[in-house]
Amino acid sequence: MSDTLDTFVRDALARGADREAIHKALTDAGWPAGEVDAALSAWIDTPFGVPAPRRRVQTSAREAFLYLVMFATLYVVAFNAGALLFAWIERMFPDAAAYGDWQNGLRAVRGWTAGVLIAFPVYLWIARHIGQLLAREPEKRGSAVRRWLTYLTLFLAALVLIGNLVVVVSGLLSGELTVRFVLKALVVFLIAGTVFGHYFSGIRRDESEAPARGAGPRRTLARAAGIAVVAVAGLGLWMSGTPGVARSQALDARRADDLNATMLAVREYGAAYGALPESLGVLRELNPGTPVPDLRDPVTHEPYEYRVIDDSAFELCATFENETKSRGRVAAQFTDFWQHPAGRTCFRLSRAPSRVETGAPRPQGP
Repeated sequence: MSDTLDTFVRDALARGADREAIHKALTDAGWPAGEVDAALSAWIDTPFGVPAPRRRVQTSAREAFLYLVMFATLYVVAFNAGALLFAWIERMFPDAAAYGDWQNGLRAVRGWTAGVLIAFPVYLWIARHIGQLLAREPEKRGSAVRRWLTYLTLFLAALVLIGNLVVVVSGLLSGELTVRFVLKALVVFLIAGTVFGHYFSGIRRDESEAPARGAGPRRTLARAAGIAVVAVAGLGLWMSGTPGVARSQALDARRADDLNATMLAVREYGAAYGALPESLGVLRELNPGTPVPDLRDPVTHEPYEYRVIDDSAFELCATFENETKSRGRVAAQFTDFWQHPAGRTCFRLSRAPSRVETGAPRPQGP
């Protein structure tokens, strides 16, 4: 508020001028009606003729911290919930042309689930705390930090909505509206639309002369969004599996890494000496210039099985706890080891690195 405007209003009220007359005089002088209303509302009439100033709210560092954390956790929840729904859509509607593997994507799914499980309770607690603060001191709804962050959130949500509509229309014109594409676009629209609707209605309520109007629908929208987030977190837990399953999958990934590194070391040995090593122990003794992998199972500590088939081929065996189910294409250098059944599995490999492996892994019993 301009100091000049504030001083004029104060002096005019002190001389007994009518508020409507002050408003008309200032608007005739070119002052915006909103600024005039704010200046008039900053003073209240008193019985002894001198206007009393209303308390002016100043944002404390504590309030700024609360608002920053609240909006930051909101962004984290929105992003991770969207990523989880994308992962579920990709699982339900696999695309053969999509690059990646579902088993490898589980690590990301667990990270997104953890993001929702941690950030959402923090957001709810801080939002409730701020709501109680505003109920005690309604004038703090005009906090500069609160308004700036709210409008920034509205701006980002509006950009997402506009971008999403552009993508949908572009897909429609290109004839690429598959079920998978439409569902992802709908997820983005619902998340961004919910955030935009909730905070836009809050801004309108704050700026309205009747703050209670529209509070019911806004509260209903917030509750529905909260239930949806809890459901998405449950979906993430279901896709992630139990901690025991996650650990066994991580151990299988470790075995696949060990076998891949062992294969590379055996091939380096073959290139250096013109023959395959008789045993994996030779790799540690001679080590032809490459790091020697871990040659033992991470759980049983038994050495991985290695067998020379002929001068140009060898076999590596390991016992896996889970069967991997590929969803989409897998990187070529991991094809031999990252797709396997549960149990003891052997992989037939060539000595020459340039030769393409065509044999599938063979499960074998004890």
